[in-house]
Amino acid sequence: MKTKILFIGPTPPPYSGPELSMQQFLESETLNETFDIKFLKTNFRSDNTKKGKLDVSMLTNFFIFFSKLLRLLIANNIHCVYYPITPTQIGWIGRDVWTILLSKLFGAKVIIHLRGSHFKLNFQQFNGLIKKLIGFSLKRVDCAIVQAKYLKDQFSPYIDPSKVSVLYQAMDVNQYSDTYDVEVQRGKILIMGHMTKAKGYTDILKIIPDLCHDFPYIKFYFAGNIRRGERGVFYNQYTGEKIDYEDPFEAESNILNSVYKDNYENLGIISGDDKMKHLQSTDIFLTASYSEGFSRSLLEAMAIGKPAVFTPVGAHREVYENGVHGFSFIPGELENLKEALRKLLASPDKRKEIGAENRRNVVSNFSIEKIAYDFKTIISKTLDS
Repeated sequence: MKTKILFIGPTPPPYSGPELSMQQFLESETLNETFDIKFLKTNFRSDNTKKGKLDVSMLTNFFIFFSKLLRLLIANNIHCVYYPITPTQIGWIGRDVWTILLSKLFGAKVIIHLRGSHFKLNFQQFNGLIKKLIGFSLKRVDCAIVQAKYLKDQFSPYIDPSKVSVLYQAMDVNQYSDTYDVEVQRGKILIMGHMTKAKGYTDILKIIPDLCHDFPYIKFYFAGNIRRGERGVFYNQYTGEKIDYEDPFEAESNILNSVYKDNYENLGIISGDDKMKHLQSTDIFLTASYSEGFSRSLLEAMAIGKPAVFTPVGAHREVYENGVHGFSFIPGELENLKEALRKLLASPDKRKEIGAENRRNVVSNFSIEKIAYDFKTIISKTLDS
């Protein structure tokens, strides 16, 4: 009989990195051939702007979630629970702590997965009593997964480094192919993700005037949703400095009321064929995030063969090389951001060269088949420990 694994996490919608990654694992032939996978969905909201919002629906779903978890643990002899944790205090006290402890109570091995890179920084600001409770639960974890080697200290001193594994982002290299009929739009710069300060949205808007002075034909396309406040990312993961909040709605209003309004377009949330067409038609892909685990949208663009400008946060600093896979800049350093974009805009040959290298790199190192095999190895090792 196959070993029973309970996967707990979100699935689309919304069509963000965590949701899409969980869906990939649930559909993986490699994992399903090896394990008997059960699944408990965690997300009850299809709108990213409402994630982490404490309201009546969250409280109601707290009880619904744990009643379902309890039934699954009682009705099935679950050997292992896989659970992506949150980086926020409300997420830990609202679900993460109790999911870990309840799973351990029923004798299951517990694998947690940090899909970002800012738990350790956030944890320092948590309430003292809550920190003790989180530490108590972390000490009972059998394996922790992070998205980059240098993030292996995120759970120190509660989880021994020998119990921390690295699992990179995965990509369906057949779905995200570099063979397509869509024409590339010269000067199109695509950004995908939440339109917030932490994702670099307000920084990008600031550099539009200078870049459009030198390259009047360029246009920035933003795919995502604008939301006030930050939920989970409060620090520059590269420097450790606190992020100074900026209102994204005010920043957008400024650009829409300027002479550069035609160089800007807010696409809203895109998915499916619409998302694919924008990825295929873009000239350059840009991510200016202050913190990441491993950007899925960046990997999607690279799989399609696009050159990129990115910040060396999360796994980016160890899997991408500046000048080879694109050009990197430190989060918040606007002059370096402008210079990185200028290098690509000024050289069609360089864009083509980097795009081809990015496609090759994704196929070789980040295919869903390879990452699913790595994940299977992590689960098997945990079960044997």
